[in-house]
Amino acid sequence: MTEQDTILWHSFREGDRQAFEALLHKYYRPLFDYGAKFLKDRDLLKDCVHDLFVNLWERRLFLGDVTNLKVYLFVALRNLIFQQRQKNTIWTELPPEWDEEQAEASSHAEKRIIDDEVDQQQLSQLQKTIGRLSKRQQEVLHLKFYENLSNEQIAQVLDISRPAATNLLSQALKSFREQWGLLFVFVYVFIRLFIIS
Repeated sequence: MTEQDTILWHSFREGDRQAFEALLHKYYRPLFDYGAKFLKDRDLLKDCVHDLFVNLWERRLFLGDVTNLKVYLFVALRNLIFQQRQKNTIWTELPPEWDEEQAEASSHAEKRIIDDEVDQQQLSQLQKTIGRLSKRQQEVLHLKFYENLSNEQIAQVLDISRPAATNLLSQALKSFREQWGLLFVFVYVFIRLFIIS
């Protein structure tokens, strides 16, 4: 954990409202982007992130030291979403035919990674490819490439072993490469059949 996060967390636990606001400001967007991997309903997700911070504030006197604040918050949000799901059956599965517009909205993280490297057409193709992956695969790619978490930290967030996290990441990358390759094969065949012919 960075020294800044250590100081922030310590001040927050002592009831410093400015530390609370700084914590909210720093981690709201990453938490929202991560939660979007689970919840399609943006308003409900905002409520979950809000509830997380309210709960943390109310329980601040009972909170202990954390080794990685970002991982701690991700785990807390993930647990809160799963608890809400069990209470209210709010879980919304993403449909298998997840369209391009929805994929673009929830792939904000992926967009940020590649914006500087590919043009808009390639970005659209990339988002379609990611949208074809399972939710679990999308989640692990988000944690790895957008949040820059190590495999150990990913394992903590997902509550799985480190080898399982490494294996999941490997499978996600393999699926991504396969989907990406299929996309180019399809485009190549389309061009050969309908444009060149």
